[in-house]
Amino acid sequence: MTRAGISLALVVVLGAAALACGRQRAEPGGESLAPQAQAEVEGAGESPEHFVAPPDGDADGDGAGSASAGERRLEAFARYVEGLREPSAAAGETGEGQRDRADQEQLDALRERIERVLARLDERAEASVHVRELGSGAVLFDDHGDRPLNPASNHKLVTAAAAIDLLGPDYRFETRVLRAADRLYLVGEGDPSIDGDVLHELAREVAARVTLAELTTLVVDDTAFSSGLVAPGFDPEQGEGASYVAPSGALSLNFNTVEIVVRGTDERRPSVHLREPSAHLVVANDARHASGPSTVAARSTVEHIEGDGEQNGDQAGGRVGTRTRLELRGTLARDERVKLRKRVADPGLYTGGAFARMLARAGHGPTLAVELAAAPILAGELPDDLEATLPLTTVARDGTPVELVAVLRSAPLHELVGRLLTFSNNFMAEQLLRTLGWRLSAEPGDWTNGAAVLRRYWAALGNDPGALAFENGSGLSDNGRVSSAGLVELLALSMRTQLPGARLVDALPTAGKSGTLGDRLTGTDRRIRAKTGTLDGVSALTGFILDREREPAIAFSIVINVVEGAKFGAAARHAVEDDIVRALLRYVG
Repeated sequence: MTRAGISLALVVVLGAAALACGRQRAEPGGESLAPQAQAEVEGAGESPEHFVAPPDGDADGDGAGSASAGERRLEAFARYVEGLREPSAAAGETGEGQRDRADQEQLDALRERIERVLARLDERAEASVHVRELGSGAVLFDDHGDRPLNPASNHKLVTAAAAIDLLGPDYRFETRVLRAADRLYLVGEGDPSIDGDVLHELAREVAARVTLAELTTLVVDDTAFSSGLVAPGFDPEQGEGASYVAPSGALSLNFNTVEIVVRGTDERRPSVHLREPSAHLVVANDARHASGPSTVAARSTVEHIEGDGEQNGDQAGGRVGTRTRLELRGTLARDERVKLRKRVADPGLYTGGAFARMLARAGHGPTLAVELAAAPILAGELPDDLEATLPLTTVARDGTPVELVAVLRSAPLHELVGRLLTFSNNFMAEQLLRTLGWRLSAEPGDWTNGAAVLRRYWAALGNDPGALAFENGSGLSDNGRVSSAGLVELLALSMRTQLPGARLVDALPTAGKSGTLGDRLTGTDRRIRAKTGTLDGVSALTGFILDREREPAIAFSIVINVVEGAKFGAAARHAVEDDIVRALLRYVG
């Protein structure tokens, strides 16, 4: 997989914020996170066409860095949204009285069709449905739109929209490699998109710039995030290490999962190959050869090796003694091959172990031991032509010589959000939530400060704070609640706060074409872009209806929760959602 991300250039974003978080970043001049931003938005009348984040420099002169910058960013966004509301404050809530007779009859017919579809729920489920015309702002249909229900993965819309608006659509995650004496540092900042190919390329780049024989240790620095790894609401025991509940970490690889390839052989047992192998992984292969259908299965568990975690003292928190144990069982024919995927126990150690192996192979040298610690913090300013100067010799704040060896940059945030929403990737959503917490709070990113940012963002949209409840960034939770009217408000405002080509609508899957909507709402001429959501007893569909010019015309949200003890299956719930959306498409024409 080719990545537009291995770069010899270090683009400095939220510089003061990063310094306050203890990262090894030179002090920049406080460049804005959103590329088009150079001045703070003060309110209506003076506003640019799309939200512009304020600069992150120390405008208050308090030296606080990211804490004050994050607060200014949230306040500026709230003021911008407030300005958007003022010109349309007198707009009608329902659009009644603003249509000629033919239009009103068409609208009445639409409402009757939707009501007939919702009648199929009977008493088996509760629904929250809200539909709005984007051009006029008129509410075309509402049925308990203010009722908070579990949205399942539709909660990812809140996380994704907040990331685009508050971090900026062109925000890029950075992963850096530094050298100090005989130690090589691999420093993560939450990139959710690093895969094996990307990490191999980084290893080759580093191997060309250092002499492995002069090094003794690879130090993993994942302190941009807190020590917590498993999102609230996730069940660590779920699915015997299921990949969709993978842990989160500031340094991650392959969505913090490992691909296990089991092949039949002429030997006593099938062979097992891992992608990517790491010293963090331990395999217990009890699979056997047998004729008939394959029954091979895998289980991922956490293994603790007593005493190993003590070598780094309290800073490592015993993590160095943690391994991911992969247990294989079942049978496989000698001429068959199966692929399985399981989560890892510790993202930083897994990624560090994999990188150490890749580096040894690329540099024809020893495999470095992996430790956990914070990297040195760089002092001074980095040159503008960094690409031409790497590896760059500089100094840490304590005067220690440090070499900046390489920098890996992700694709722009709006592209990553597209991958997140198209495939409903839980891991990527948690990474974004924690990144928001880190960047806007000056503290290591976790679910507490990330959730605080999301709640502030939701309120800035003008939504009722009581209409949003959540545990994590992905919506994989029994306790999440959101109203359909709140989600539609988020969609409608995203059309005005975000740049064309990098908006929420551009990131959503297309019905009948891509992602989780690939096999739904077929034959709709690719004019529906929406986010799905499904849990046991929960379904949701939120998105846009496009007009014939492929411009968003209607925003809608449908959230269905089956009442306790009732039976109303996922297929039937999806049929209700799809029939409502088809009715909306016919209305748009």
